[in-house]
Amino acid sequence: MMFDELFRPLERVAYAPLTNIVKKEDQFEVVLAVPGYTEEQLSLAIENGVLEIKADAKEGQDTDMYLRREIRQLPFRYRVELPEGAQADQIAAELHNGLLTVTIPLQPKKVIPVKIQTVPITKSIEA
Repeated sequence: MMFDELFRPLERVAYAPLTNIVKKEDQFEVVLAVPGYTEEQLSLAIENGVLEIKADAKEGQDTDMYLRREIRQLPFRYRVELPEGAQADQIAAELHNGLLTVTIPLQPKKVIPVKIQTVPITKSIEA
C-alpha cells in the first residue's frame, strides 16, 4: 500500500481545510489549517479505524457589505483511515496558532527471532 493511500480522505466535501500529513519514525501527524476556529468548535472522534475531525462553525448574520470575502469559518468534516498499527487510545490533539495537530502514535514493530534448527542427515543403507 502506498503512503498516500494510508490517509486518503474517505469522502468529498464542499469544504476541507488545508492539510499536511507527516510520517515520522514512531508516529503520524495530521495537521489542519483552521485559523479562527476555537477548541469548542472542533471535535475529534475515532470509530472503526477512521479518524473524524469536525468543525461546527456557523457564520453569523453580517450586515457589512463585503467587497471581497475569503476568510470564512465553514463547518467541515474531514475523515481519514488510520494506518495499521495506530494506537487509537493514545491519539492527542493540539490547537496552536491556527493549526490543529493530531498526533497518532504507532505501535513499535516487534521483531521475533526464530531459531533455526539443523536437522541431521540420515544415510539410507542399501541392501
